[in-house]
Amino acid sequence: MQYRVIISEAWNLTQNNKRLIWAFAFVPAILSTLVGVVYMSYQVAAFWTSPYINPDIPEDKHAFRFVLTTIFELLKTMPGLTVFLLVIVGIVVLGYLMVPVFSQGALIQTLARLRAGQNISIAEGVSFGFSRFLQLFEYHLLVRSFSFFSLLTEMFFAYRNLGPTAFEFFGWVFLLVICVGLLLTLLFTYSEYYIVIDKEGVMASVLKSCGLVMRQWHHTLLMLFLMSVIIVRLALNVLAALLLPLLVVAPLFIFTSLTLAKIGVAIGAVLALVGLYFTSYFLGVFHVFTTGVWTFTFLELTAKEKNDIDLHTAAVKHEGGHSNQAEPSEP
Repeated sequence: MQYRVIISEAWNLTQNNKRLIWAFAFVPAILSTLVGVVYMSYQVAAFWTSPYINPDIPEDKHAFRFVLTTIFELLKTMPGLTVFLLVIVGIVVLGYLMVPVFSQGALIQTLARLRAGQNISIAEGVSFGFSRFLQLFEYHLLVRSFSFFSLLTEMFFAYRNLGPTAFEFFGWVFLLVICVGLLLTLLFTYSEYYIVIDKEGVMASVLKSCGLVMRQWHHTLLMLFLMSVIIVRLALNVLAALLLPLLVVAPLFIFTSLTLAKIGVAIGAVLALVGLYFTSYFLGVFHVFTTGVWTFTFLELTAKEKNDIDLHTAAVKHEGGHSNQAEPSEP
């Protein structure tokens, strides 16, 4: 399998079809970034305010209690605004759960059709997303429970609530579960593509993905390694491109926030929106590119296996034909 050709093809298709980024990757990236920042901020705050980490922190300053207290206080003082904000949060969370799944189905099928030379419109891509949404949503619910970040979050949750002594006893269990989760994630690499492209059911796709990974493990691991190197390099380039403007603007922002609080807050909000925009755009580009690489890899591997089966079947028929034509010689 020509890895460089697949990666180059996916990158060129991403660059030549920017509409896919805006249609199927930009909004999911915004939702993932917003939810991810809030979620990770809460996890860090909860870990830092844990009585086992900082025992001097008062109980009312613990993250979970502080969040609940703040919500109740806002409900008493500004009930209308609080309900409105809670509705907005609910919509964002619902969108975070559903929009990426829908976009992933649309993107996989659209990329596969574009690679085959078909001219696919955004409207057709949307229809692809709807057609396999329920199956993909069921699959994502299945794999979300043992994803690396979910297991890592659960491990930190146990540490900050049970303490280091109990964690030393249960720690090996979490490490074992994380190893099993990583193995299952590897085996389920092609499940989404079986669901979307081959229109298989969830369990059938999972089983076929496991079989494909085990039969083509060398191709899958090598592609994982290449993609990891490429993504790290692209991420470093993006960070370098964003770091220089940040170093220039940061002193101005700090000076302004110290002298004029309102102007400082306004500048900070504008910078946050600009940062969210560029971060979401780059994440969208990465997502389309990586989805293209794995879609094309799946198509190449399944085509290779189908070709091998056809060659084997033809060889068996050919040998069978020769054996039928051969007649035993008479003494």
